[in-house]
Amino acid sequence: MTVVCRVDECPWKITCRAWGSTNTVQVHTFRNVHNHSLEDVASYKPILRSQRASLVIDNVIRSNPDYHPRQICEDFIKQHGMQLSYSQAWHLKEKAKERIYGRPKNYYKLLPWMCERIVQKNPGTIIELTHSSDGHFEQLFIAHAVSIHGFTLGCRPIIAIDSSHMSGAYKDAIFSATSYDANDSVFPLAIGVMSSENYEDWSWFLKNLKKVIGDKKVVIISDRRPALLCSVPEIFGVENHAHCYHHVKEEFSNFLNKNIIKGNKGKENALQWLDSIAYARLEHDYNVRMCELRKFNDALATWVEENSPEHWVMSKFPKKRWDKMTTNFDESFTVWLRDERHYSICHFMMEHMDKLAAMLVKNKEELTTWEGSIGPKIKEKVMLNITKGEGYPVAPSMNGVFGVCIGKSVLNVDTMNQTCTCKAWQMVGIPCEHACAALLSTGQNFYDFVEDCYKFPKQELIYSGSFRPIETHDMPSVNNDGVVRDLTGRIFSSLNPPHGTKRLMGRPRKKHIESQVMDRKTLFCSQCHMAGHNRKTCKKSLS
Repeated sequence: MTVVCRVDECPWKITCRAWGSTNTVQVHTFRNVHNHSLEDVASYKPILRSQRASLVIDNVIRSNPDYHPRQICEDFIKQHGMQLSYSQAWHLKEKAKERIYGRPKNYYKLLPWMCERIVQKNPGTIIELTHSSDGHFEQLFIAHAVSIHGFTLGCRPIIAIDSSHMSGAYKDAIFSATSYDANDSVFPLAIGVMSSENYEDWSWFLKNLKKVIGDKKVVIISDRRPALLCSVPEIFGVENHAHCYHHVKEEFSNFLNKNIIKGNKGKENALQWLDSIAYARLEHDYNVRMCELRKFNDALATWVEENSPEHWVMSKFPKKRWDKMTTNFDESFTVWLRDERHYSICHFMMEHMDKLAAMLVKNKEELTTWEGSIGPKIKEKVMLNITKGEGYPVAPSMNGVFGVCIGKSVLNVDTMNQTCTCKAWQMVGIPCEHACAALLSTGQNFYDFVEDCYKFPKQELIYSGSFRPIETHDMPSVNNDGVVRDLTGRIFSSLNPPHGTKRLMGRPRKKHIESQVMDRKTLFCSQCHMAGHNRKTCKKSLS
């Protein structure tokens, strides 16, 4: 090793070499003479070699994988007196991660072993792995046995699908399929990792998902990207494809910006009309809101009619979707794996398993805190409906049918068939505010009229499976020749990284660009209980 002064033509120099196999170094040359002033030294910045400098943060990365580049910059100033740019700190971290965890491309070689070990430890797990003819990774599908068990025995037949991107060395896409448990919490069903995101990949993922759920009829909620508009109807049927209203609203908002409405007030009114159309449960209410929108702007009403309202309007959708209008709960699953998607593919799989196991244990333990037959989230919804229905006059009738007065309107509630004119009870499976008013007048137990899919026995079944983490103490390693071998010399099959997905240098984007309508809540009128306006702007006369 040789160290020289950074000032040009300065003779100061020291050379040394390691002493055998010890940690001692022997100095061979030491010329301790400078031919310049101290001010000349201050004008030079030290050279930073990323390979050596990254050794400094190795131990920190091991204990804290979320060590941010900005914190690295601050620590280098405090501890070493060196000022790094954000880019330098980011590359230091990447070098350290590569040295600790191995080269990202090597983990594709270990992927077949990892998949085999998962199935071995958790029988019933479905894993599909495909590759190109020359051995490059293409597609991975994983549905853990515990997820299949829980969904089959207790979850409602509704699945949201979405995708995000891994931000490691390769630009793989993560596909996810998620459902709900009896307490309305997210229940992960399946994940996929694809080398790209197109019609063929989505079709392959959905075909494997179809194998997992078997003959169970399900509703699929997704956004409206072209690949999904083609693949979902082909595999699950066009009548079972619900479009995410959040994405519909995004498209409608873009249409407003480009073509029709100028000014915040006009745009806000148009979006509220769209809310009232989408959340209208009755065909009559849908027609009324469409007429109002057409009077406001005929082009907007035409846009609604031309954008498949039968897939995202409550009154038009032919199947039961339990008031699940968006894939936002699935996007929260993506956020759930926000940090893990920066890892290599094998570490991503292991971290996902760890988080899945922790979630299963947490939700199973929460069963002991349930008060009564339904969970806390469902109980909160029932209590809210009870509060709304307390002041409604109720007229009893024959055979369990009640008339509930809402202003000048009368809605019929049939407690025997668990229906209401407003259709909320039928659509959600929880007594609506009008049903609660009728049940309150008879003194009956509200929770007896909640559908079984929300009750304790279903939640118990959902989380009755078992899940074992995989052991990696005997994981093979990738030799310098690229062959996967274990300590006994046994050779395993391997894969190469996907074609053409190597990420370019630089810091990857970690946050989605926020939408224009993401944080806007849907207004509901306390007078007529319709969406899209409040009590002050309600056009119905007070009773």
